[in-house]
Amino acid sequence: TVGYGDIFAVTTAGKCVTSALIVVGALYMAIPIGIVGNAFSKVWEDRERLLILQHMRDSVDWAGYKKDDLLRMFEVLDVNGDNQLTFEE
Repeated sequence: TVGYGDIFAVTTAGKCVTSALIVVGALYMAIPIGIVGNAFSKVWEDRERLLILQHMRDSVDWAGYKKDDLLRMFEVLDVNGDNQLTFEE
């Protein structure tokens, strides 16, 4: 039916078209919902890392360090010069 049931398909062809449109409409709406749901799921799984990262940023900012200060610290601590810090360094 359309609206409150005042107009509806009577012929077999009309009922087939209506049924096809219902299925296509449901599938059309399911695609964006799946995309949004997948993105939300990825962010939710990664929330702990994001919260820790934000806490680290807040701590660095609270301590008064700037971007250049952190870069200089990593350069000093990177003994072998491979641009990666290990536990030994």
